[in-house]
Amino acid sequence: LDGIPEALMLGFMTNEGSVTFSFLVAIFIANFPEAFSGSSLLRGQKMPVSRILLMWMVLFTLTGLLAMIGSLIMPANVARGSDLAKKRDSATALMEGITGGAMLAMVSTAMLPEAFKGAGDKAGLIFVLGFVLSVWITCVGYRYGGPQG
Repeated sequence: LDGIPEALMLGFMTNEGSVTFSFLVAIFIANFPEAFSGSSLLRGQKMPVSRILLMWMVLFTLTGLLAMIGSLIMPANVARGSDLAKKRDSATALMEGITGGAMLAMVSTAMLPEAFKGAGDKAGLIFVLGFVLSVWITCVGYRYGGPQG
């Protein structure tokens, strides 16, 4: 669910030249546990590894295509202050909100209950430590710049 707006947002940000190191790390960190837990559940249901890999490869390809579509529909090289720039900024803000909401929905409905089952009372502490790590990664990204700078 969260991959669709996430991929479109990545395409938007690529066109604007605003993809940051912290955003790329956040995408990896957010998607790795999701993929790992989903794959382990499928494997627990005796699904063949080849089929699981094929499913993830299809999802990976579709996500890349959505990022490309996001880049193609977002105008590039727009003059600051123009009407088109205002529309682009509004569309970007809307997609950021949808992306954040989808990620929160996924975390609160799928990841946190599973974490509580596995880690018990320690899940809250681990969640806070993960949040602190994300703030630290953002600070490192601001300090050392993104891939463009």
